[in-house]
Amino acid sequence: MEEILLEAAICVAAASLLMVVHELSKALAYMAIQRREGTRRKYSHSVWEVYRYLDPVGILLSVTSSVAFSKPFMFRIQKKRTNLILGITGFLVLLLCFGGSVFAIHCHVLGVQGMTALSGQGLGRKCIALLLQYLAILSLGMLIANLFPVSTFDMGLVIAGISSQKYLNIIKMDGVIKIIFILAILLNLIHYGSYKVIHLLL
Repeated sequence: MEEILLEAAICVAAASLLMVVHELSKALAYMAIQRREGTRRKYSHSVWEVYRYLDPVGILLSVTSSVAFSKPFMFRIQKKRTNLILGITGFLVLLLCFGGSVFAIHCHVLGVQGMTALSGQGLGRKCIALLLQYLAILSLGMLIANLFPVSTFDMGLVIAGISSQKYLNIIKMDGVIKIIFILAILLNLIHYGSYKVIHLLL
């Protein structure tokens, strides 16, 4: 029971960290674009209030299905180029998180052996091993999830940056897209695909 609770806690910690890094990077990119263009807008809360990026449903799914998604900072984005930059930023950050965690596992940082948790080598090292493993699984799962053209996901931002008409089309199809996304989670397709990719890389 203690092992299960420990893994669940580390999974939640990894998911929360990814959510914050994913959304904060996009928020900072947006602020940098605004500053460069000489435009300053006031928002109801600060981009540094990182708890706002945590999505309770995303955290629950990270534990049950190894798929997480974050709560975006609600900007009013009018320019296509800005949408495109933010979408690409989101994908790149998740890719970097995935690549970094897989590299750390591959290099056996602190004795991590592939996707098998450490045993009998101290609680601290075991926690780090589990954290790296969950970061790898969840960052890839989050990356795959963001490939779905949901309006608030990274792919939605990329589409908005390419074509306003195509973005309008995905908004019209939002319900259908979300049903397909939910089915992919329920059928464990994202989780299964993530594990397959990680095992191939390791």
